[in-house]
Amino acid sequence: MKRERLIIVFAACFILFVLSSWAFAQIKAPEQPKAADKDQTWKIYLESQGKKYYFSPASLQILDNRKVRVWEKIAERTKDGEDDVLKSLIELDCSTSKYRVVASKEVDRATGADKPEMLSENEPWQYFSLESILGVLYDNVCYQGGKKIMDTSKPAKPKKEEKKKEDQK
Repeated sequence: MKRERLIIVFAACFILFVLSSWAFAQIKAPEQPKAADKDQTWKIYLESQGKKYYFSPASLQILDNRKVRVWEKIAERTKDGEDDVLKSLIELDCSTSKYRVVASKEVDRATGADKPEMLSENEPWQYFSLESILGVLYDNVCYQGGKKIMDTSKPAKPKKEEKKKEDQK
């Protein structure tokens, strides 16, 4: 009888221990507040009084040694910080200072969610000034390791010395 009571007390204590451990494991630590909305995938390339312009280095694609494709984001300043307004997938021709918009997404200001993406297939290329906003984006994405992305599909012009040697032969 004593042994049965001891087993019952031990079983009850064991069950209480297991249940309290399980309950304790279910309690989550309070969530830490996130740092101010700093998305590490976007890098700022231009700031004006009312807007900030970003590009995503992770999205940068070199298409054919002179053309690049990159996502750009425009955000408007607000009292509370900033709100995203527009995201665009832009192609830049680094050798001719031309661009075209491949896709764009407007951001719903009420919810902060992206609206459906608009694709622009076969849009014509347009020139841009190197003194414009796109010129600043060009400076950020058309250079690799300090060297401009150039069209390497064209043969380089021979130097004058090499040309003279060929003419002498």
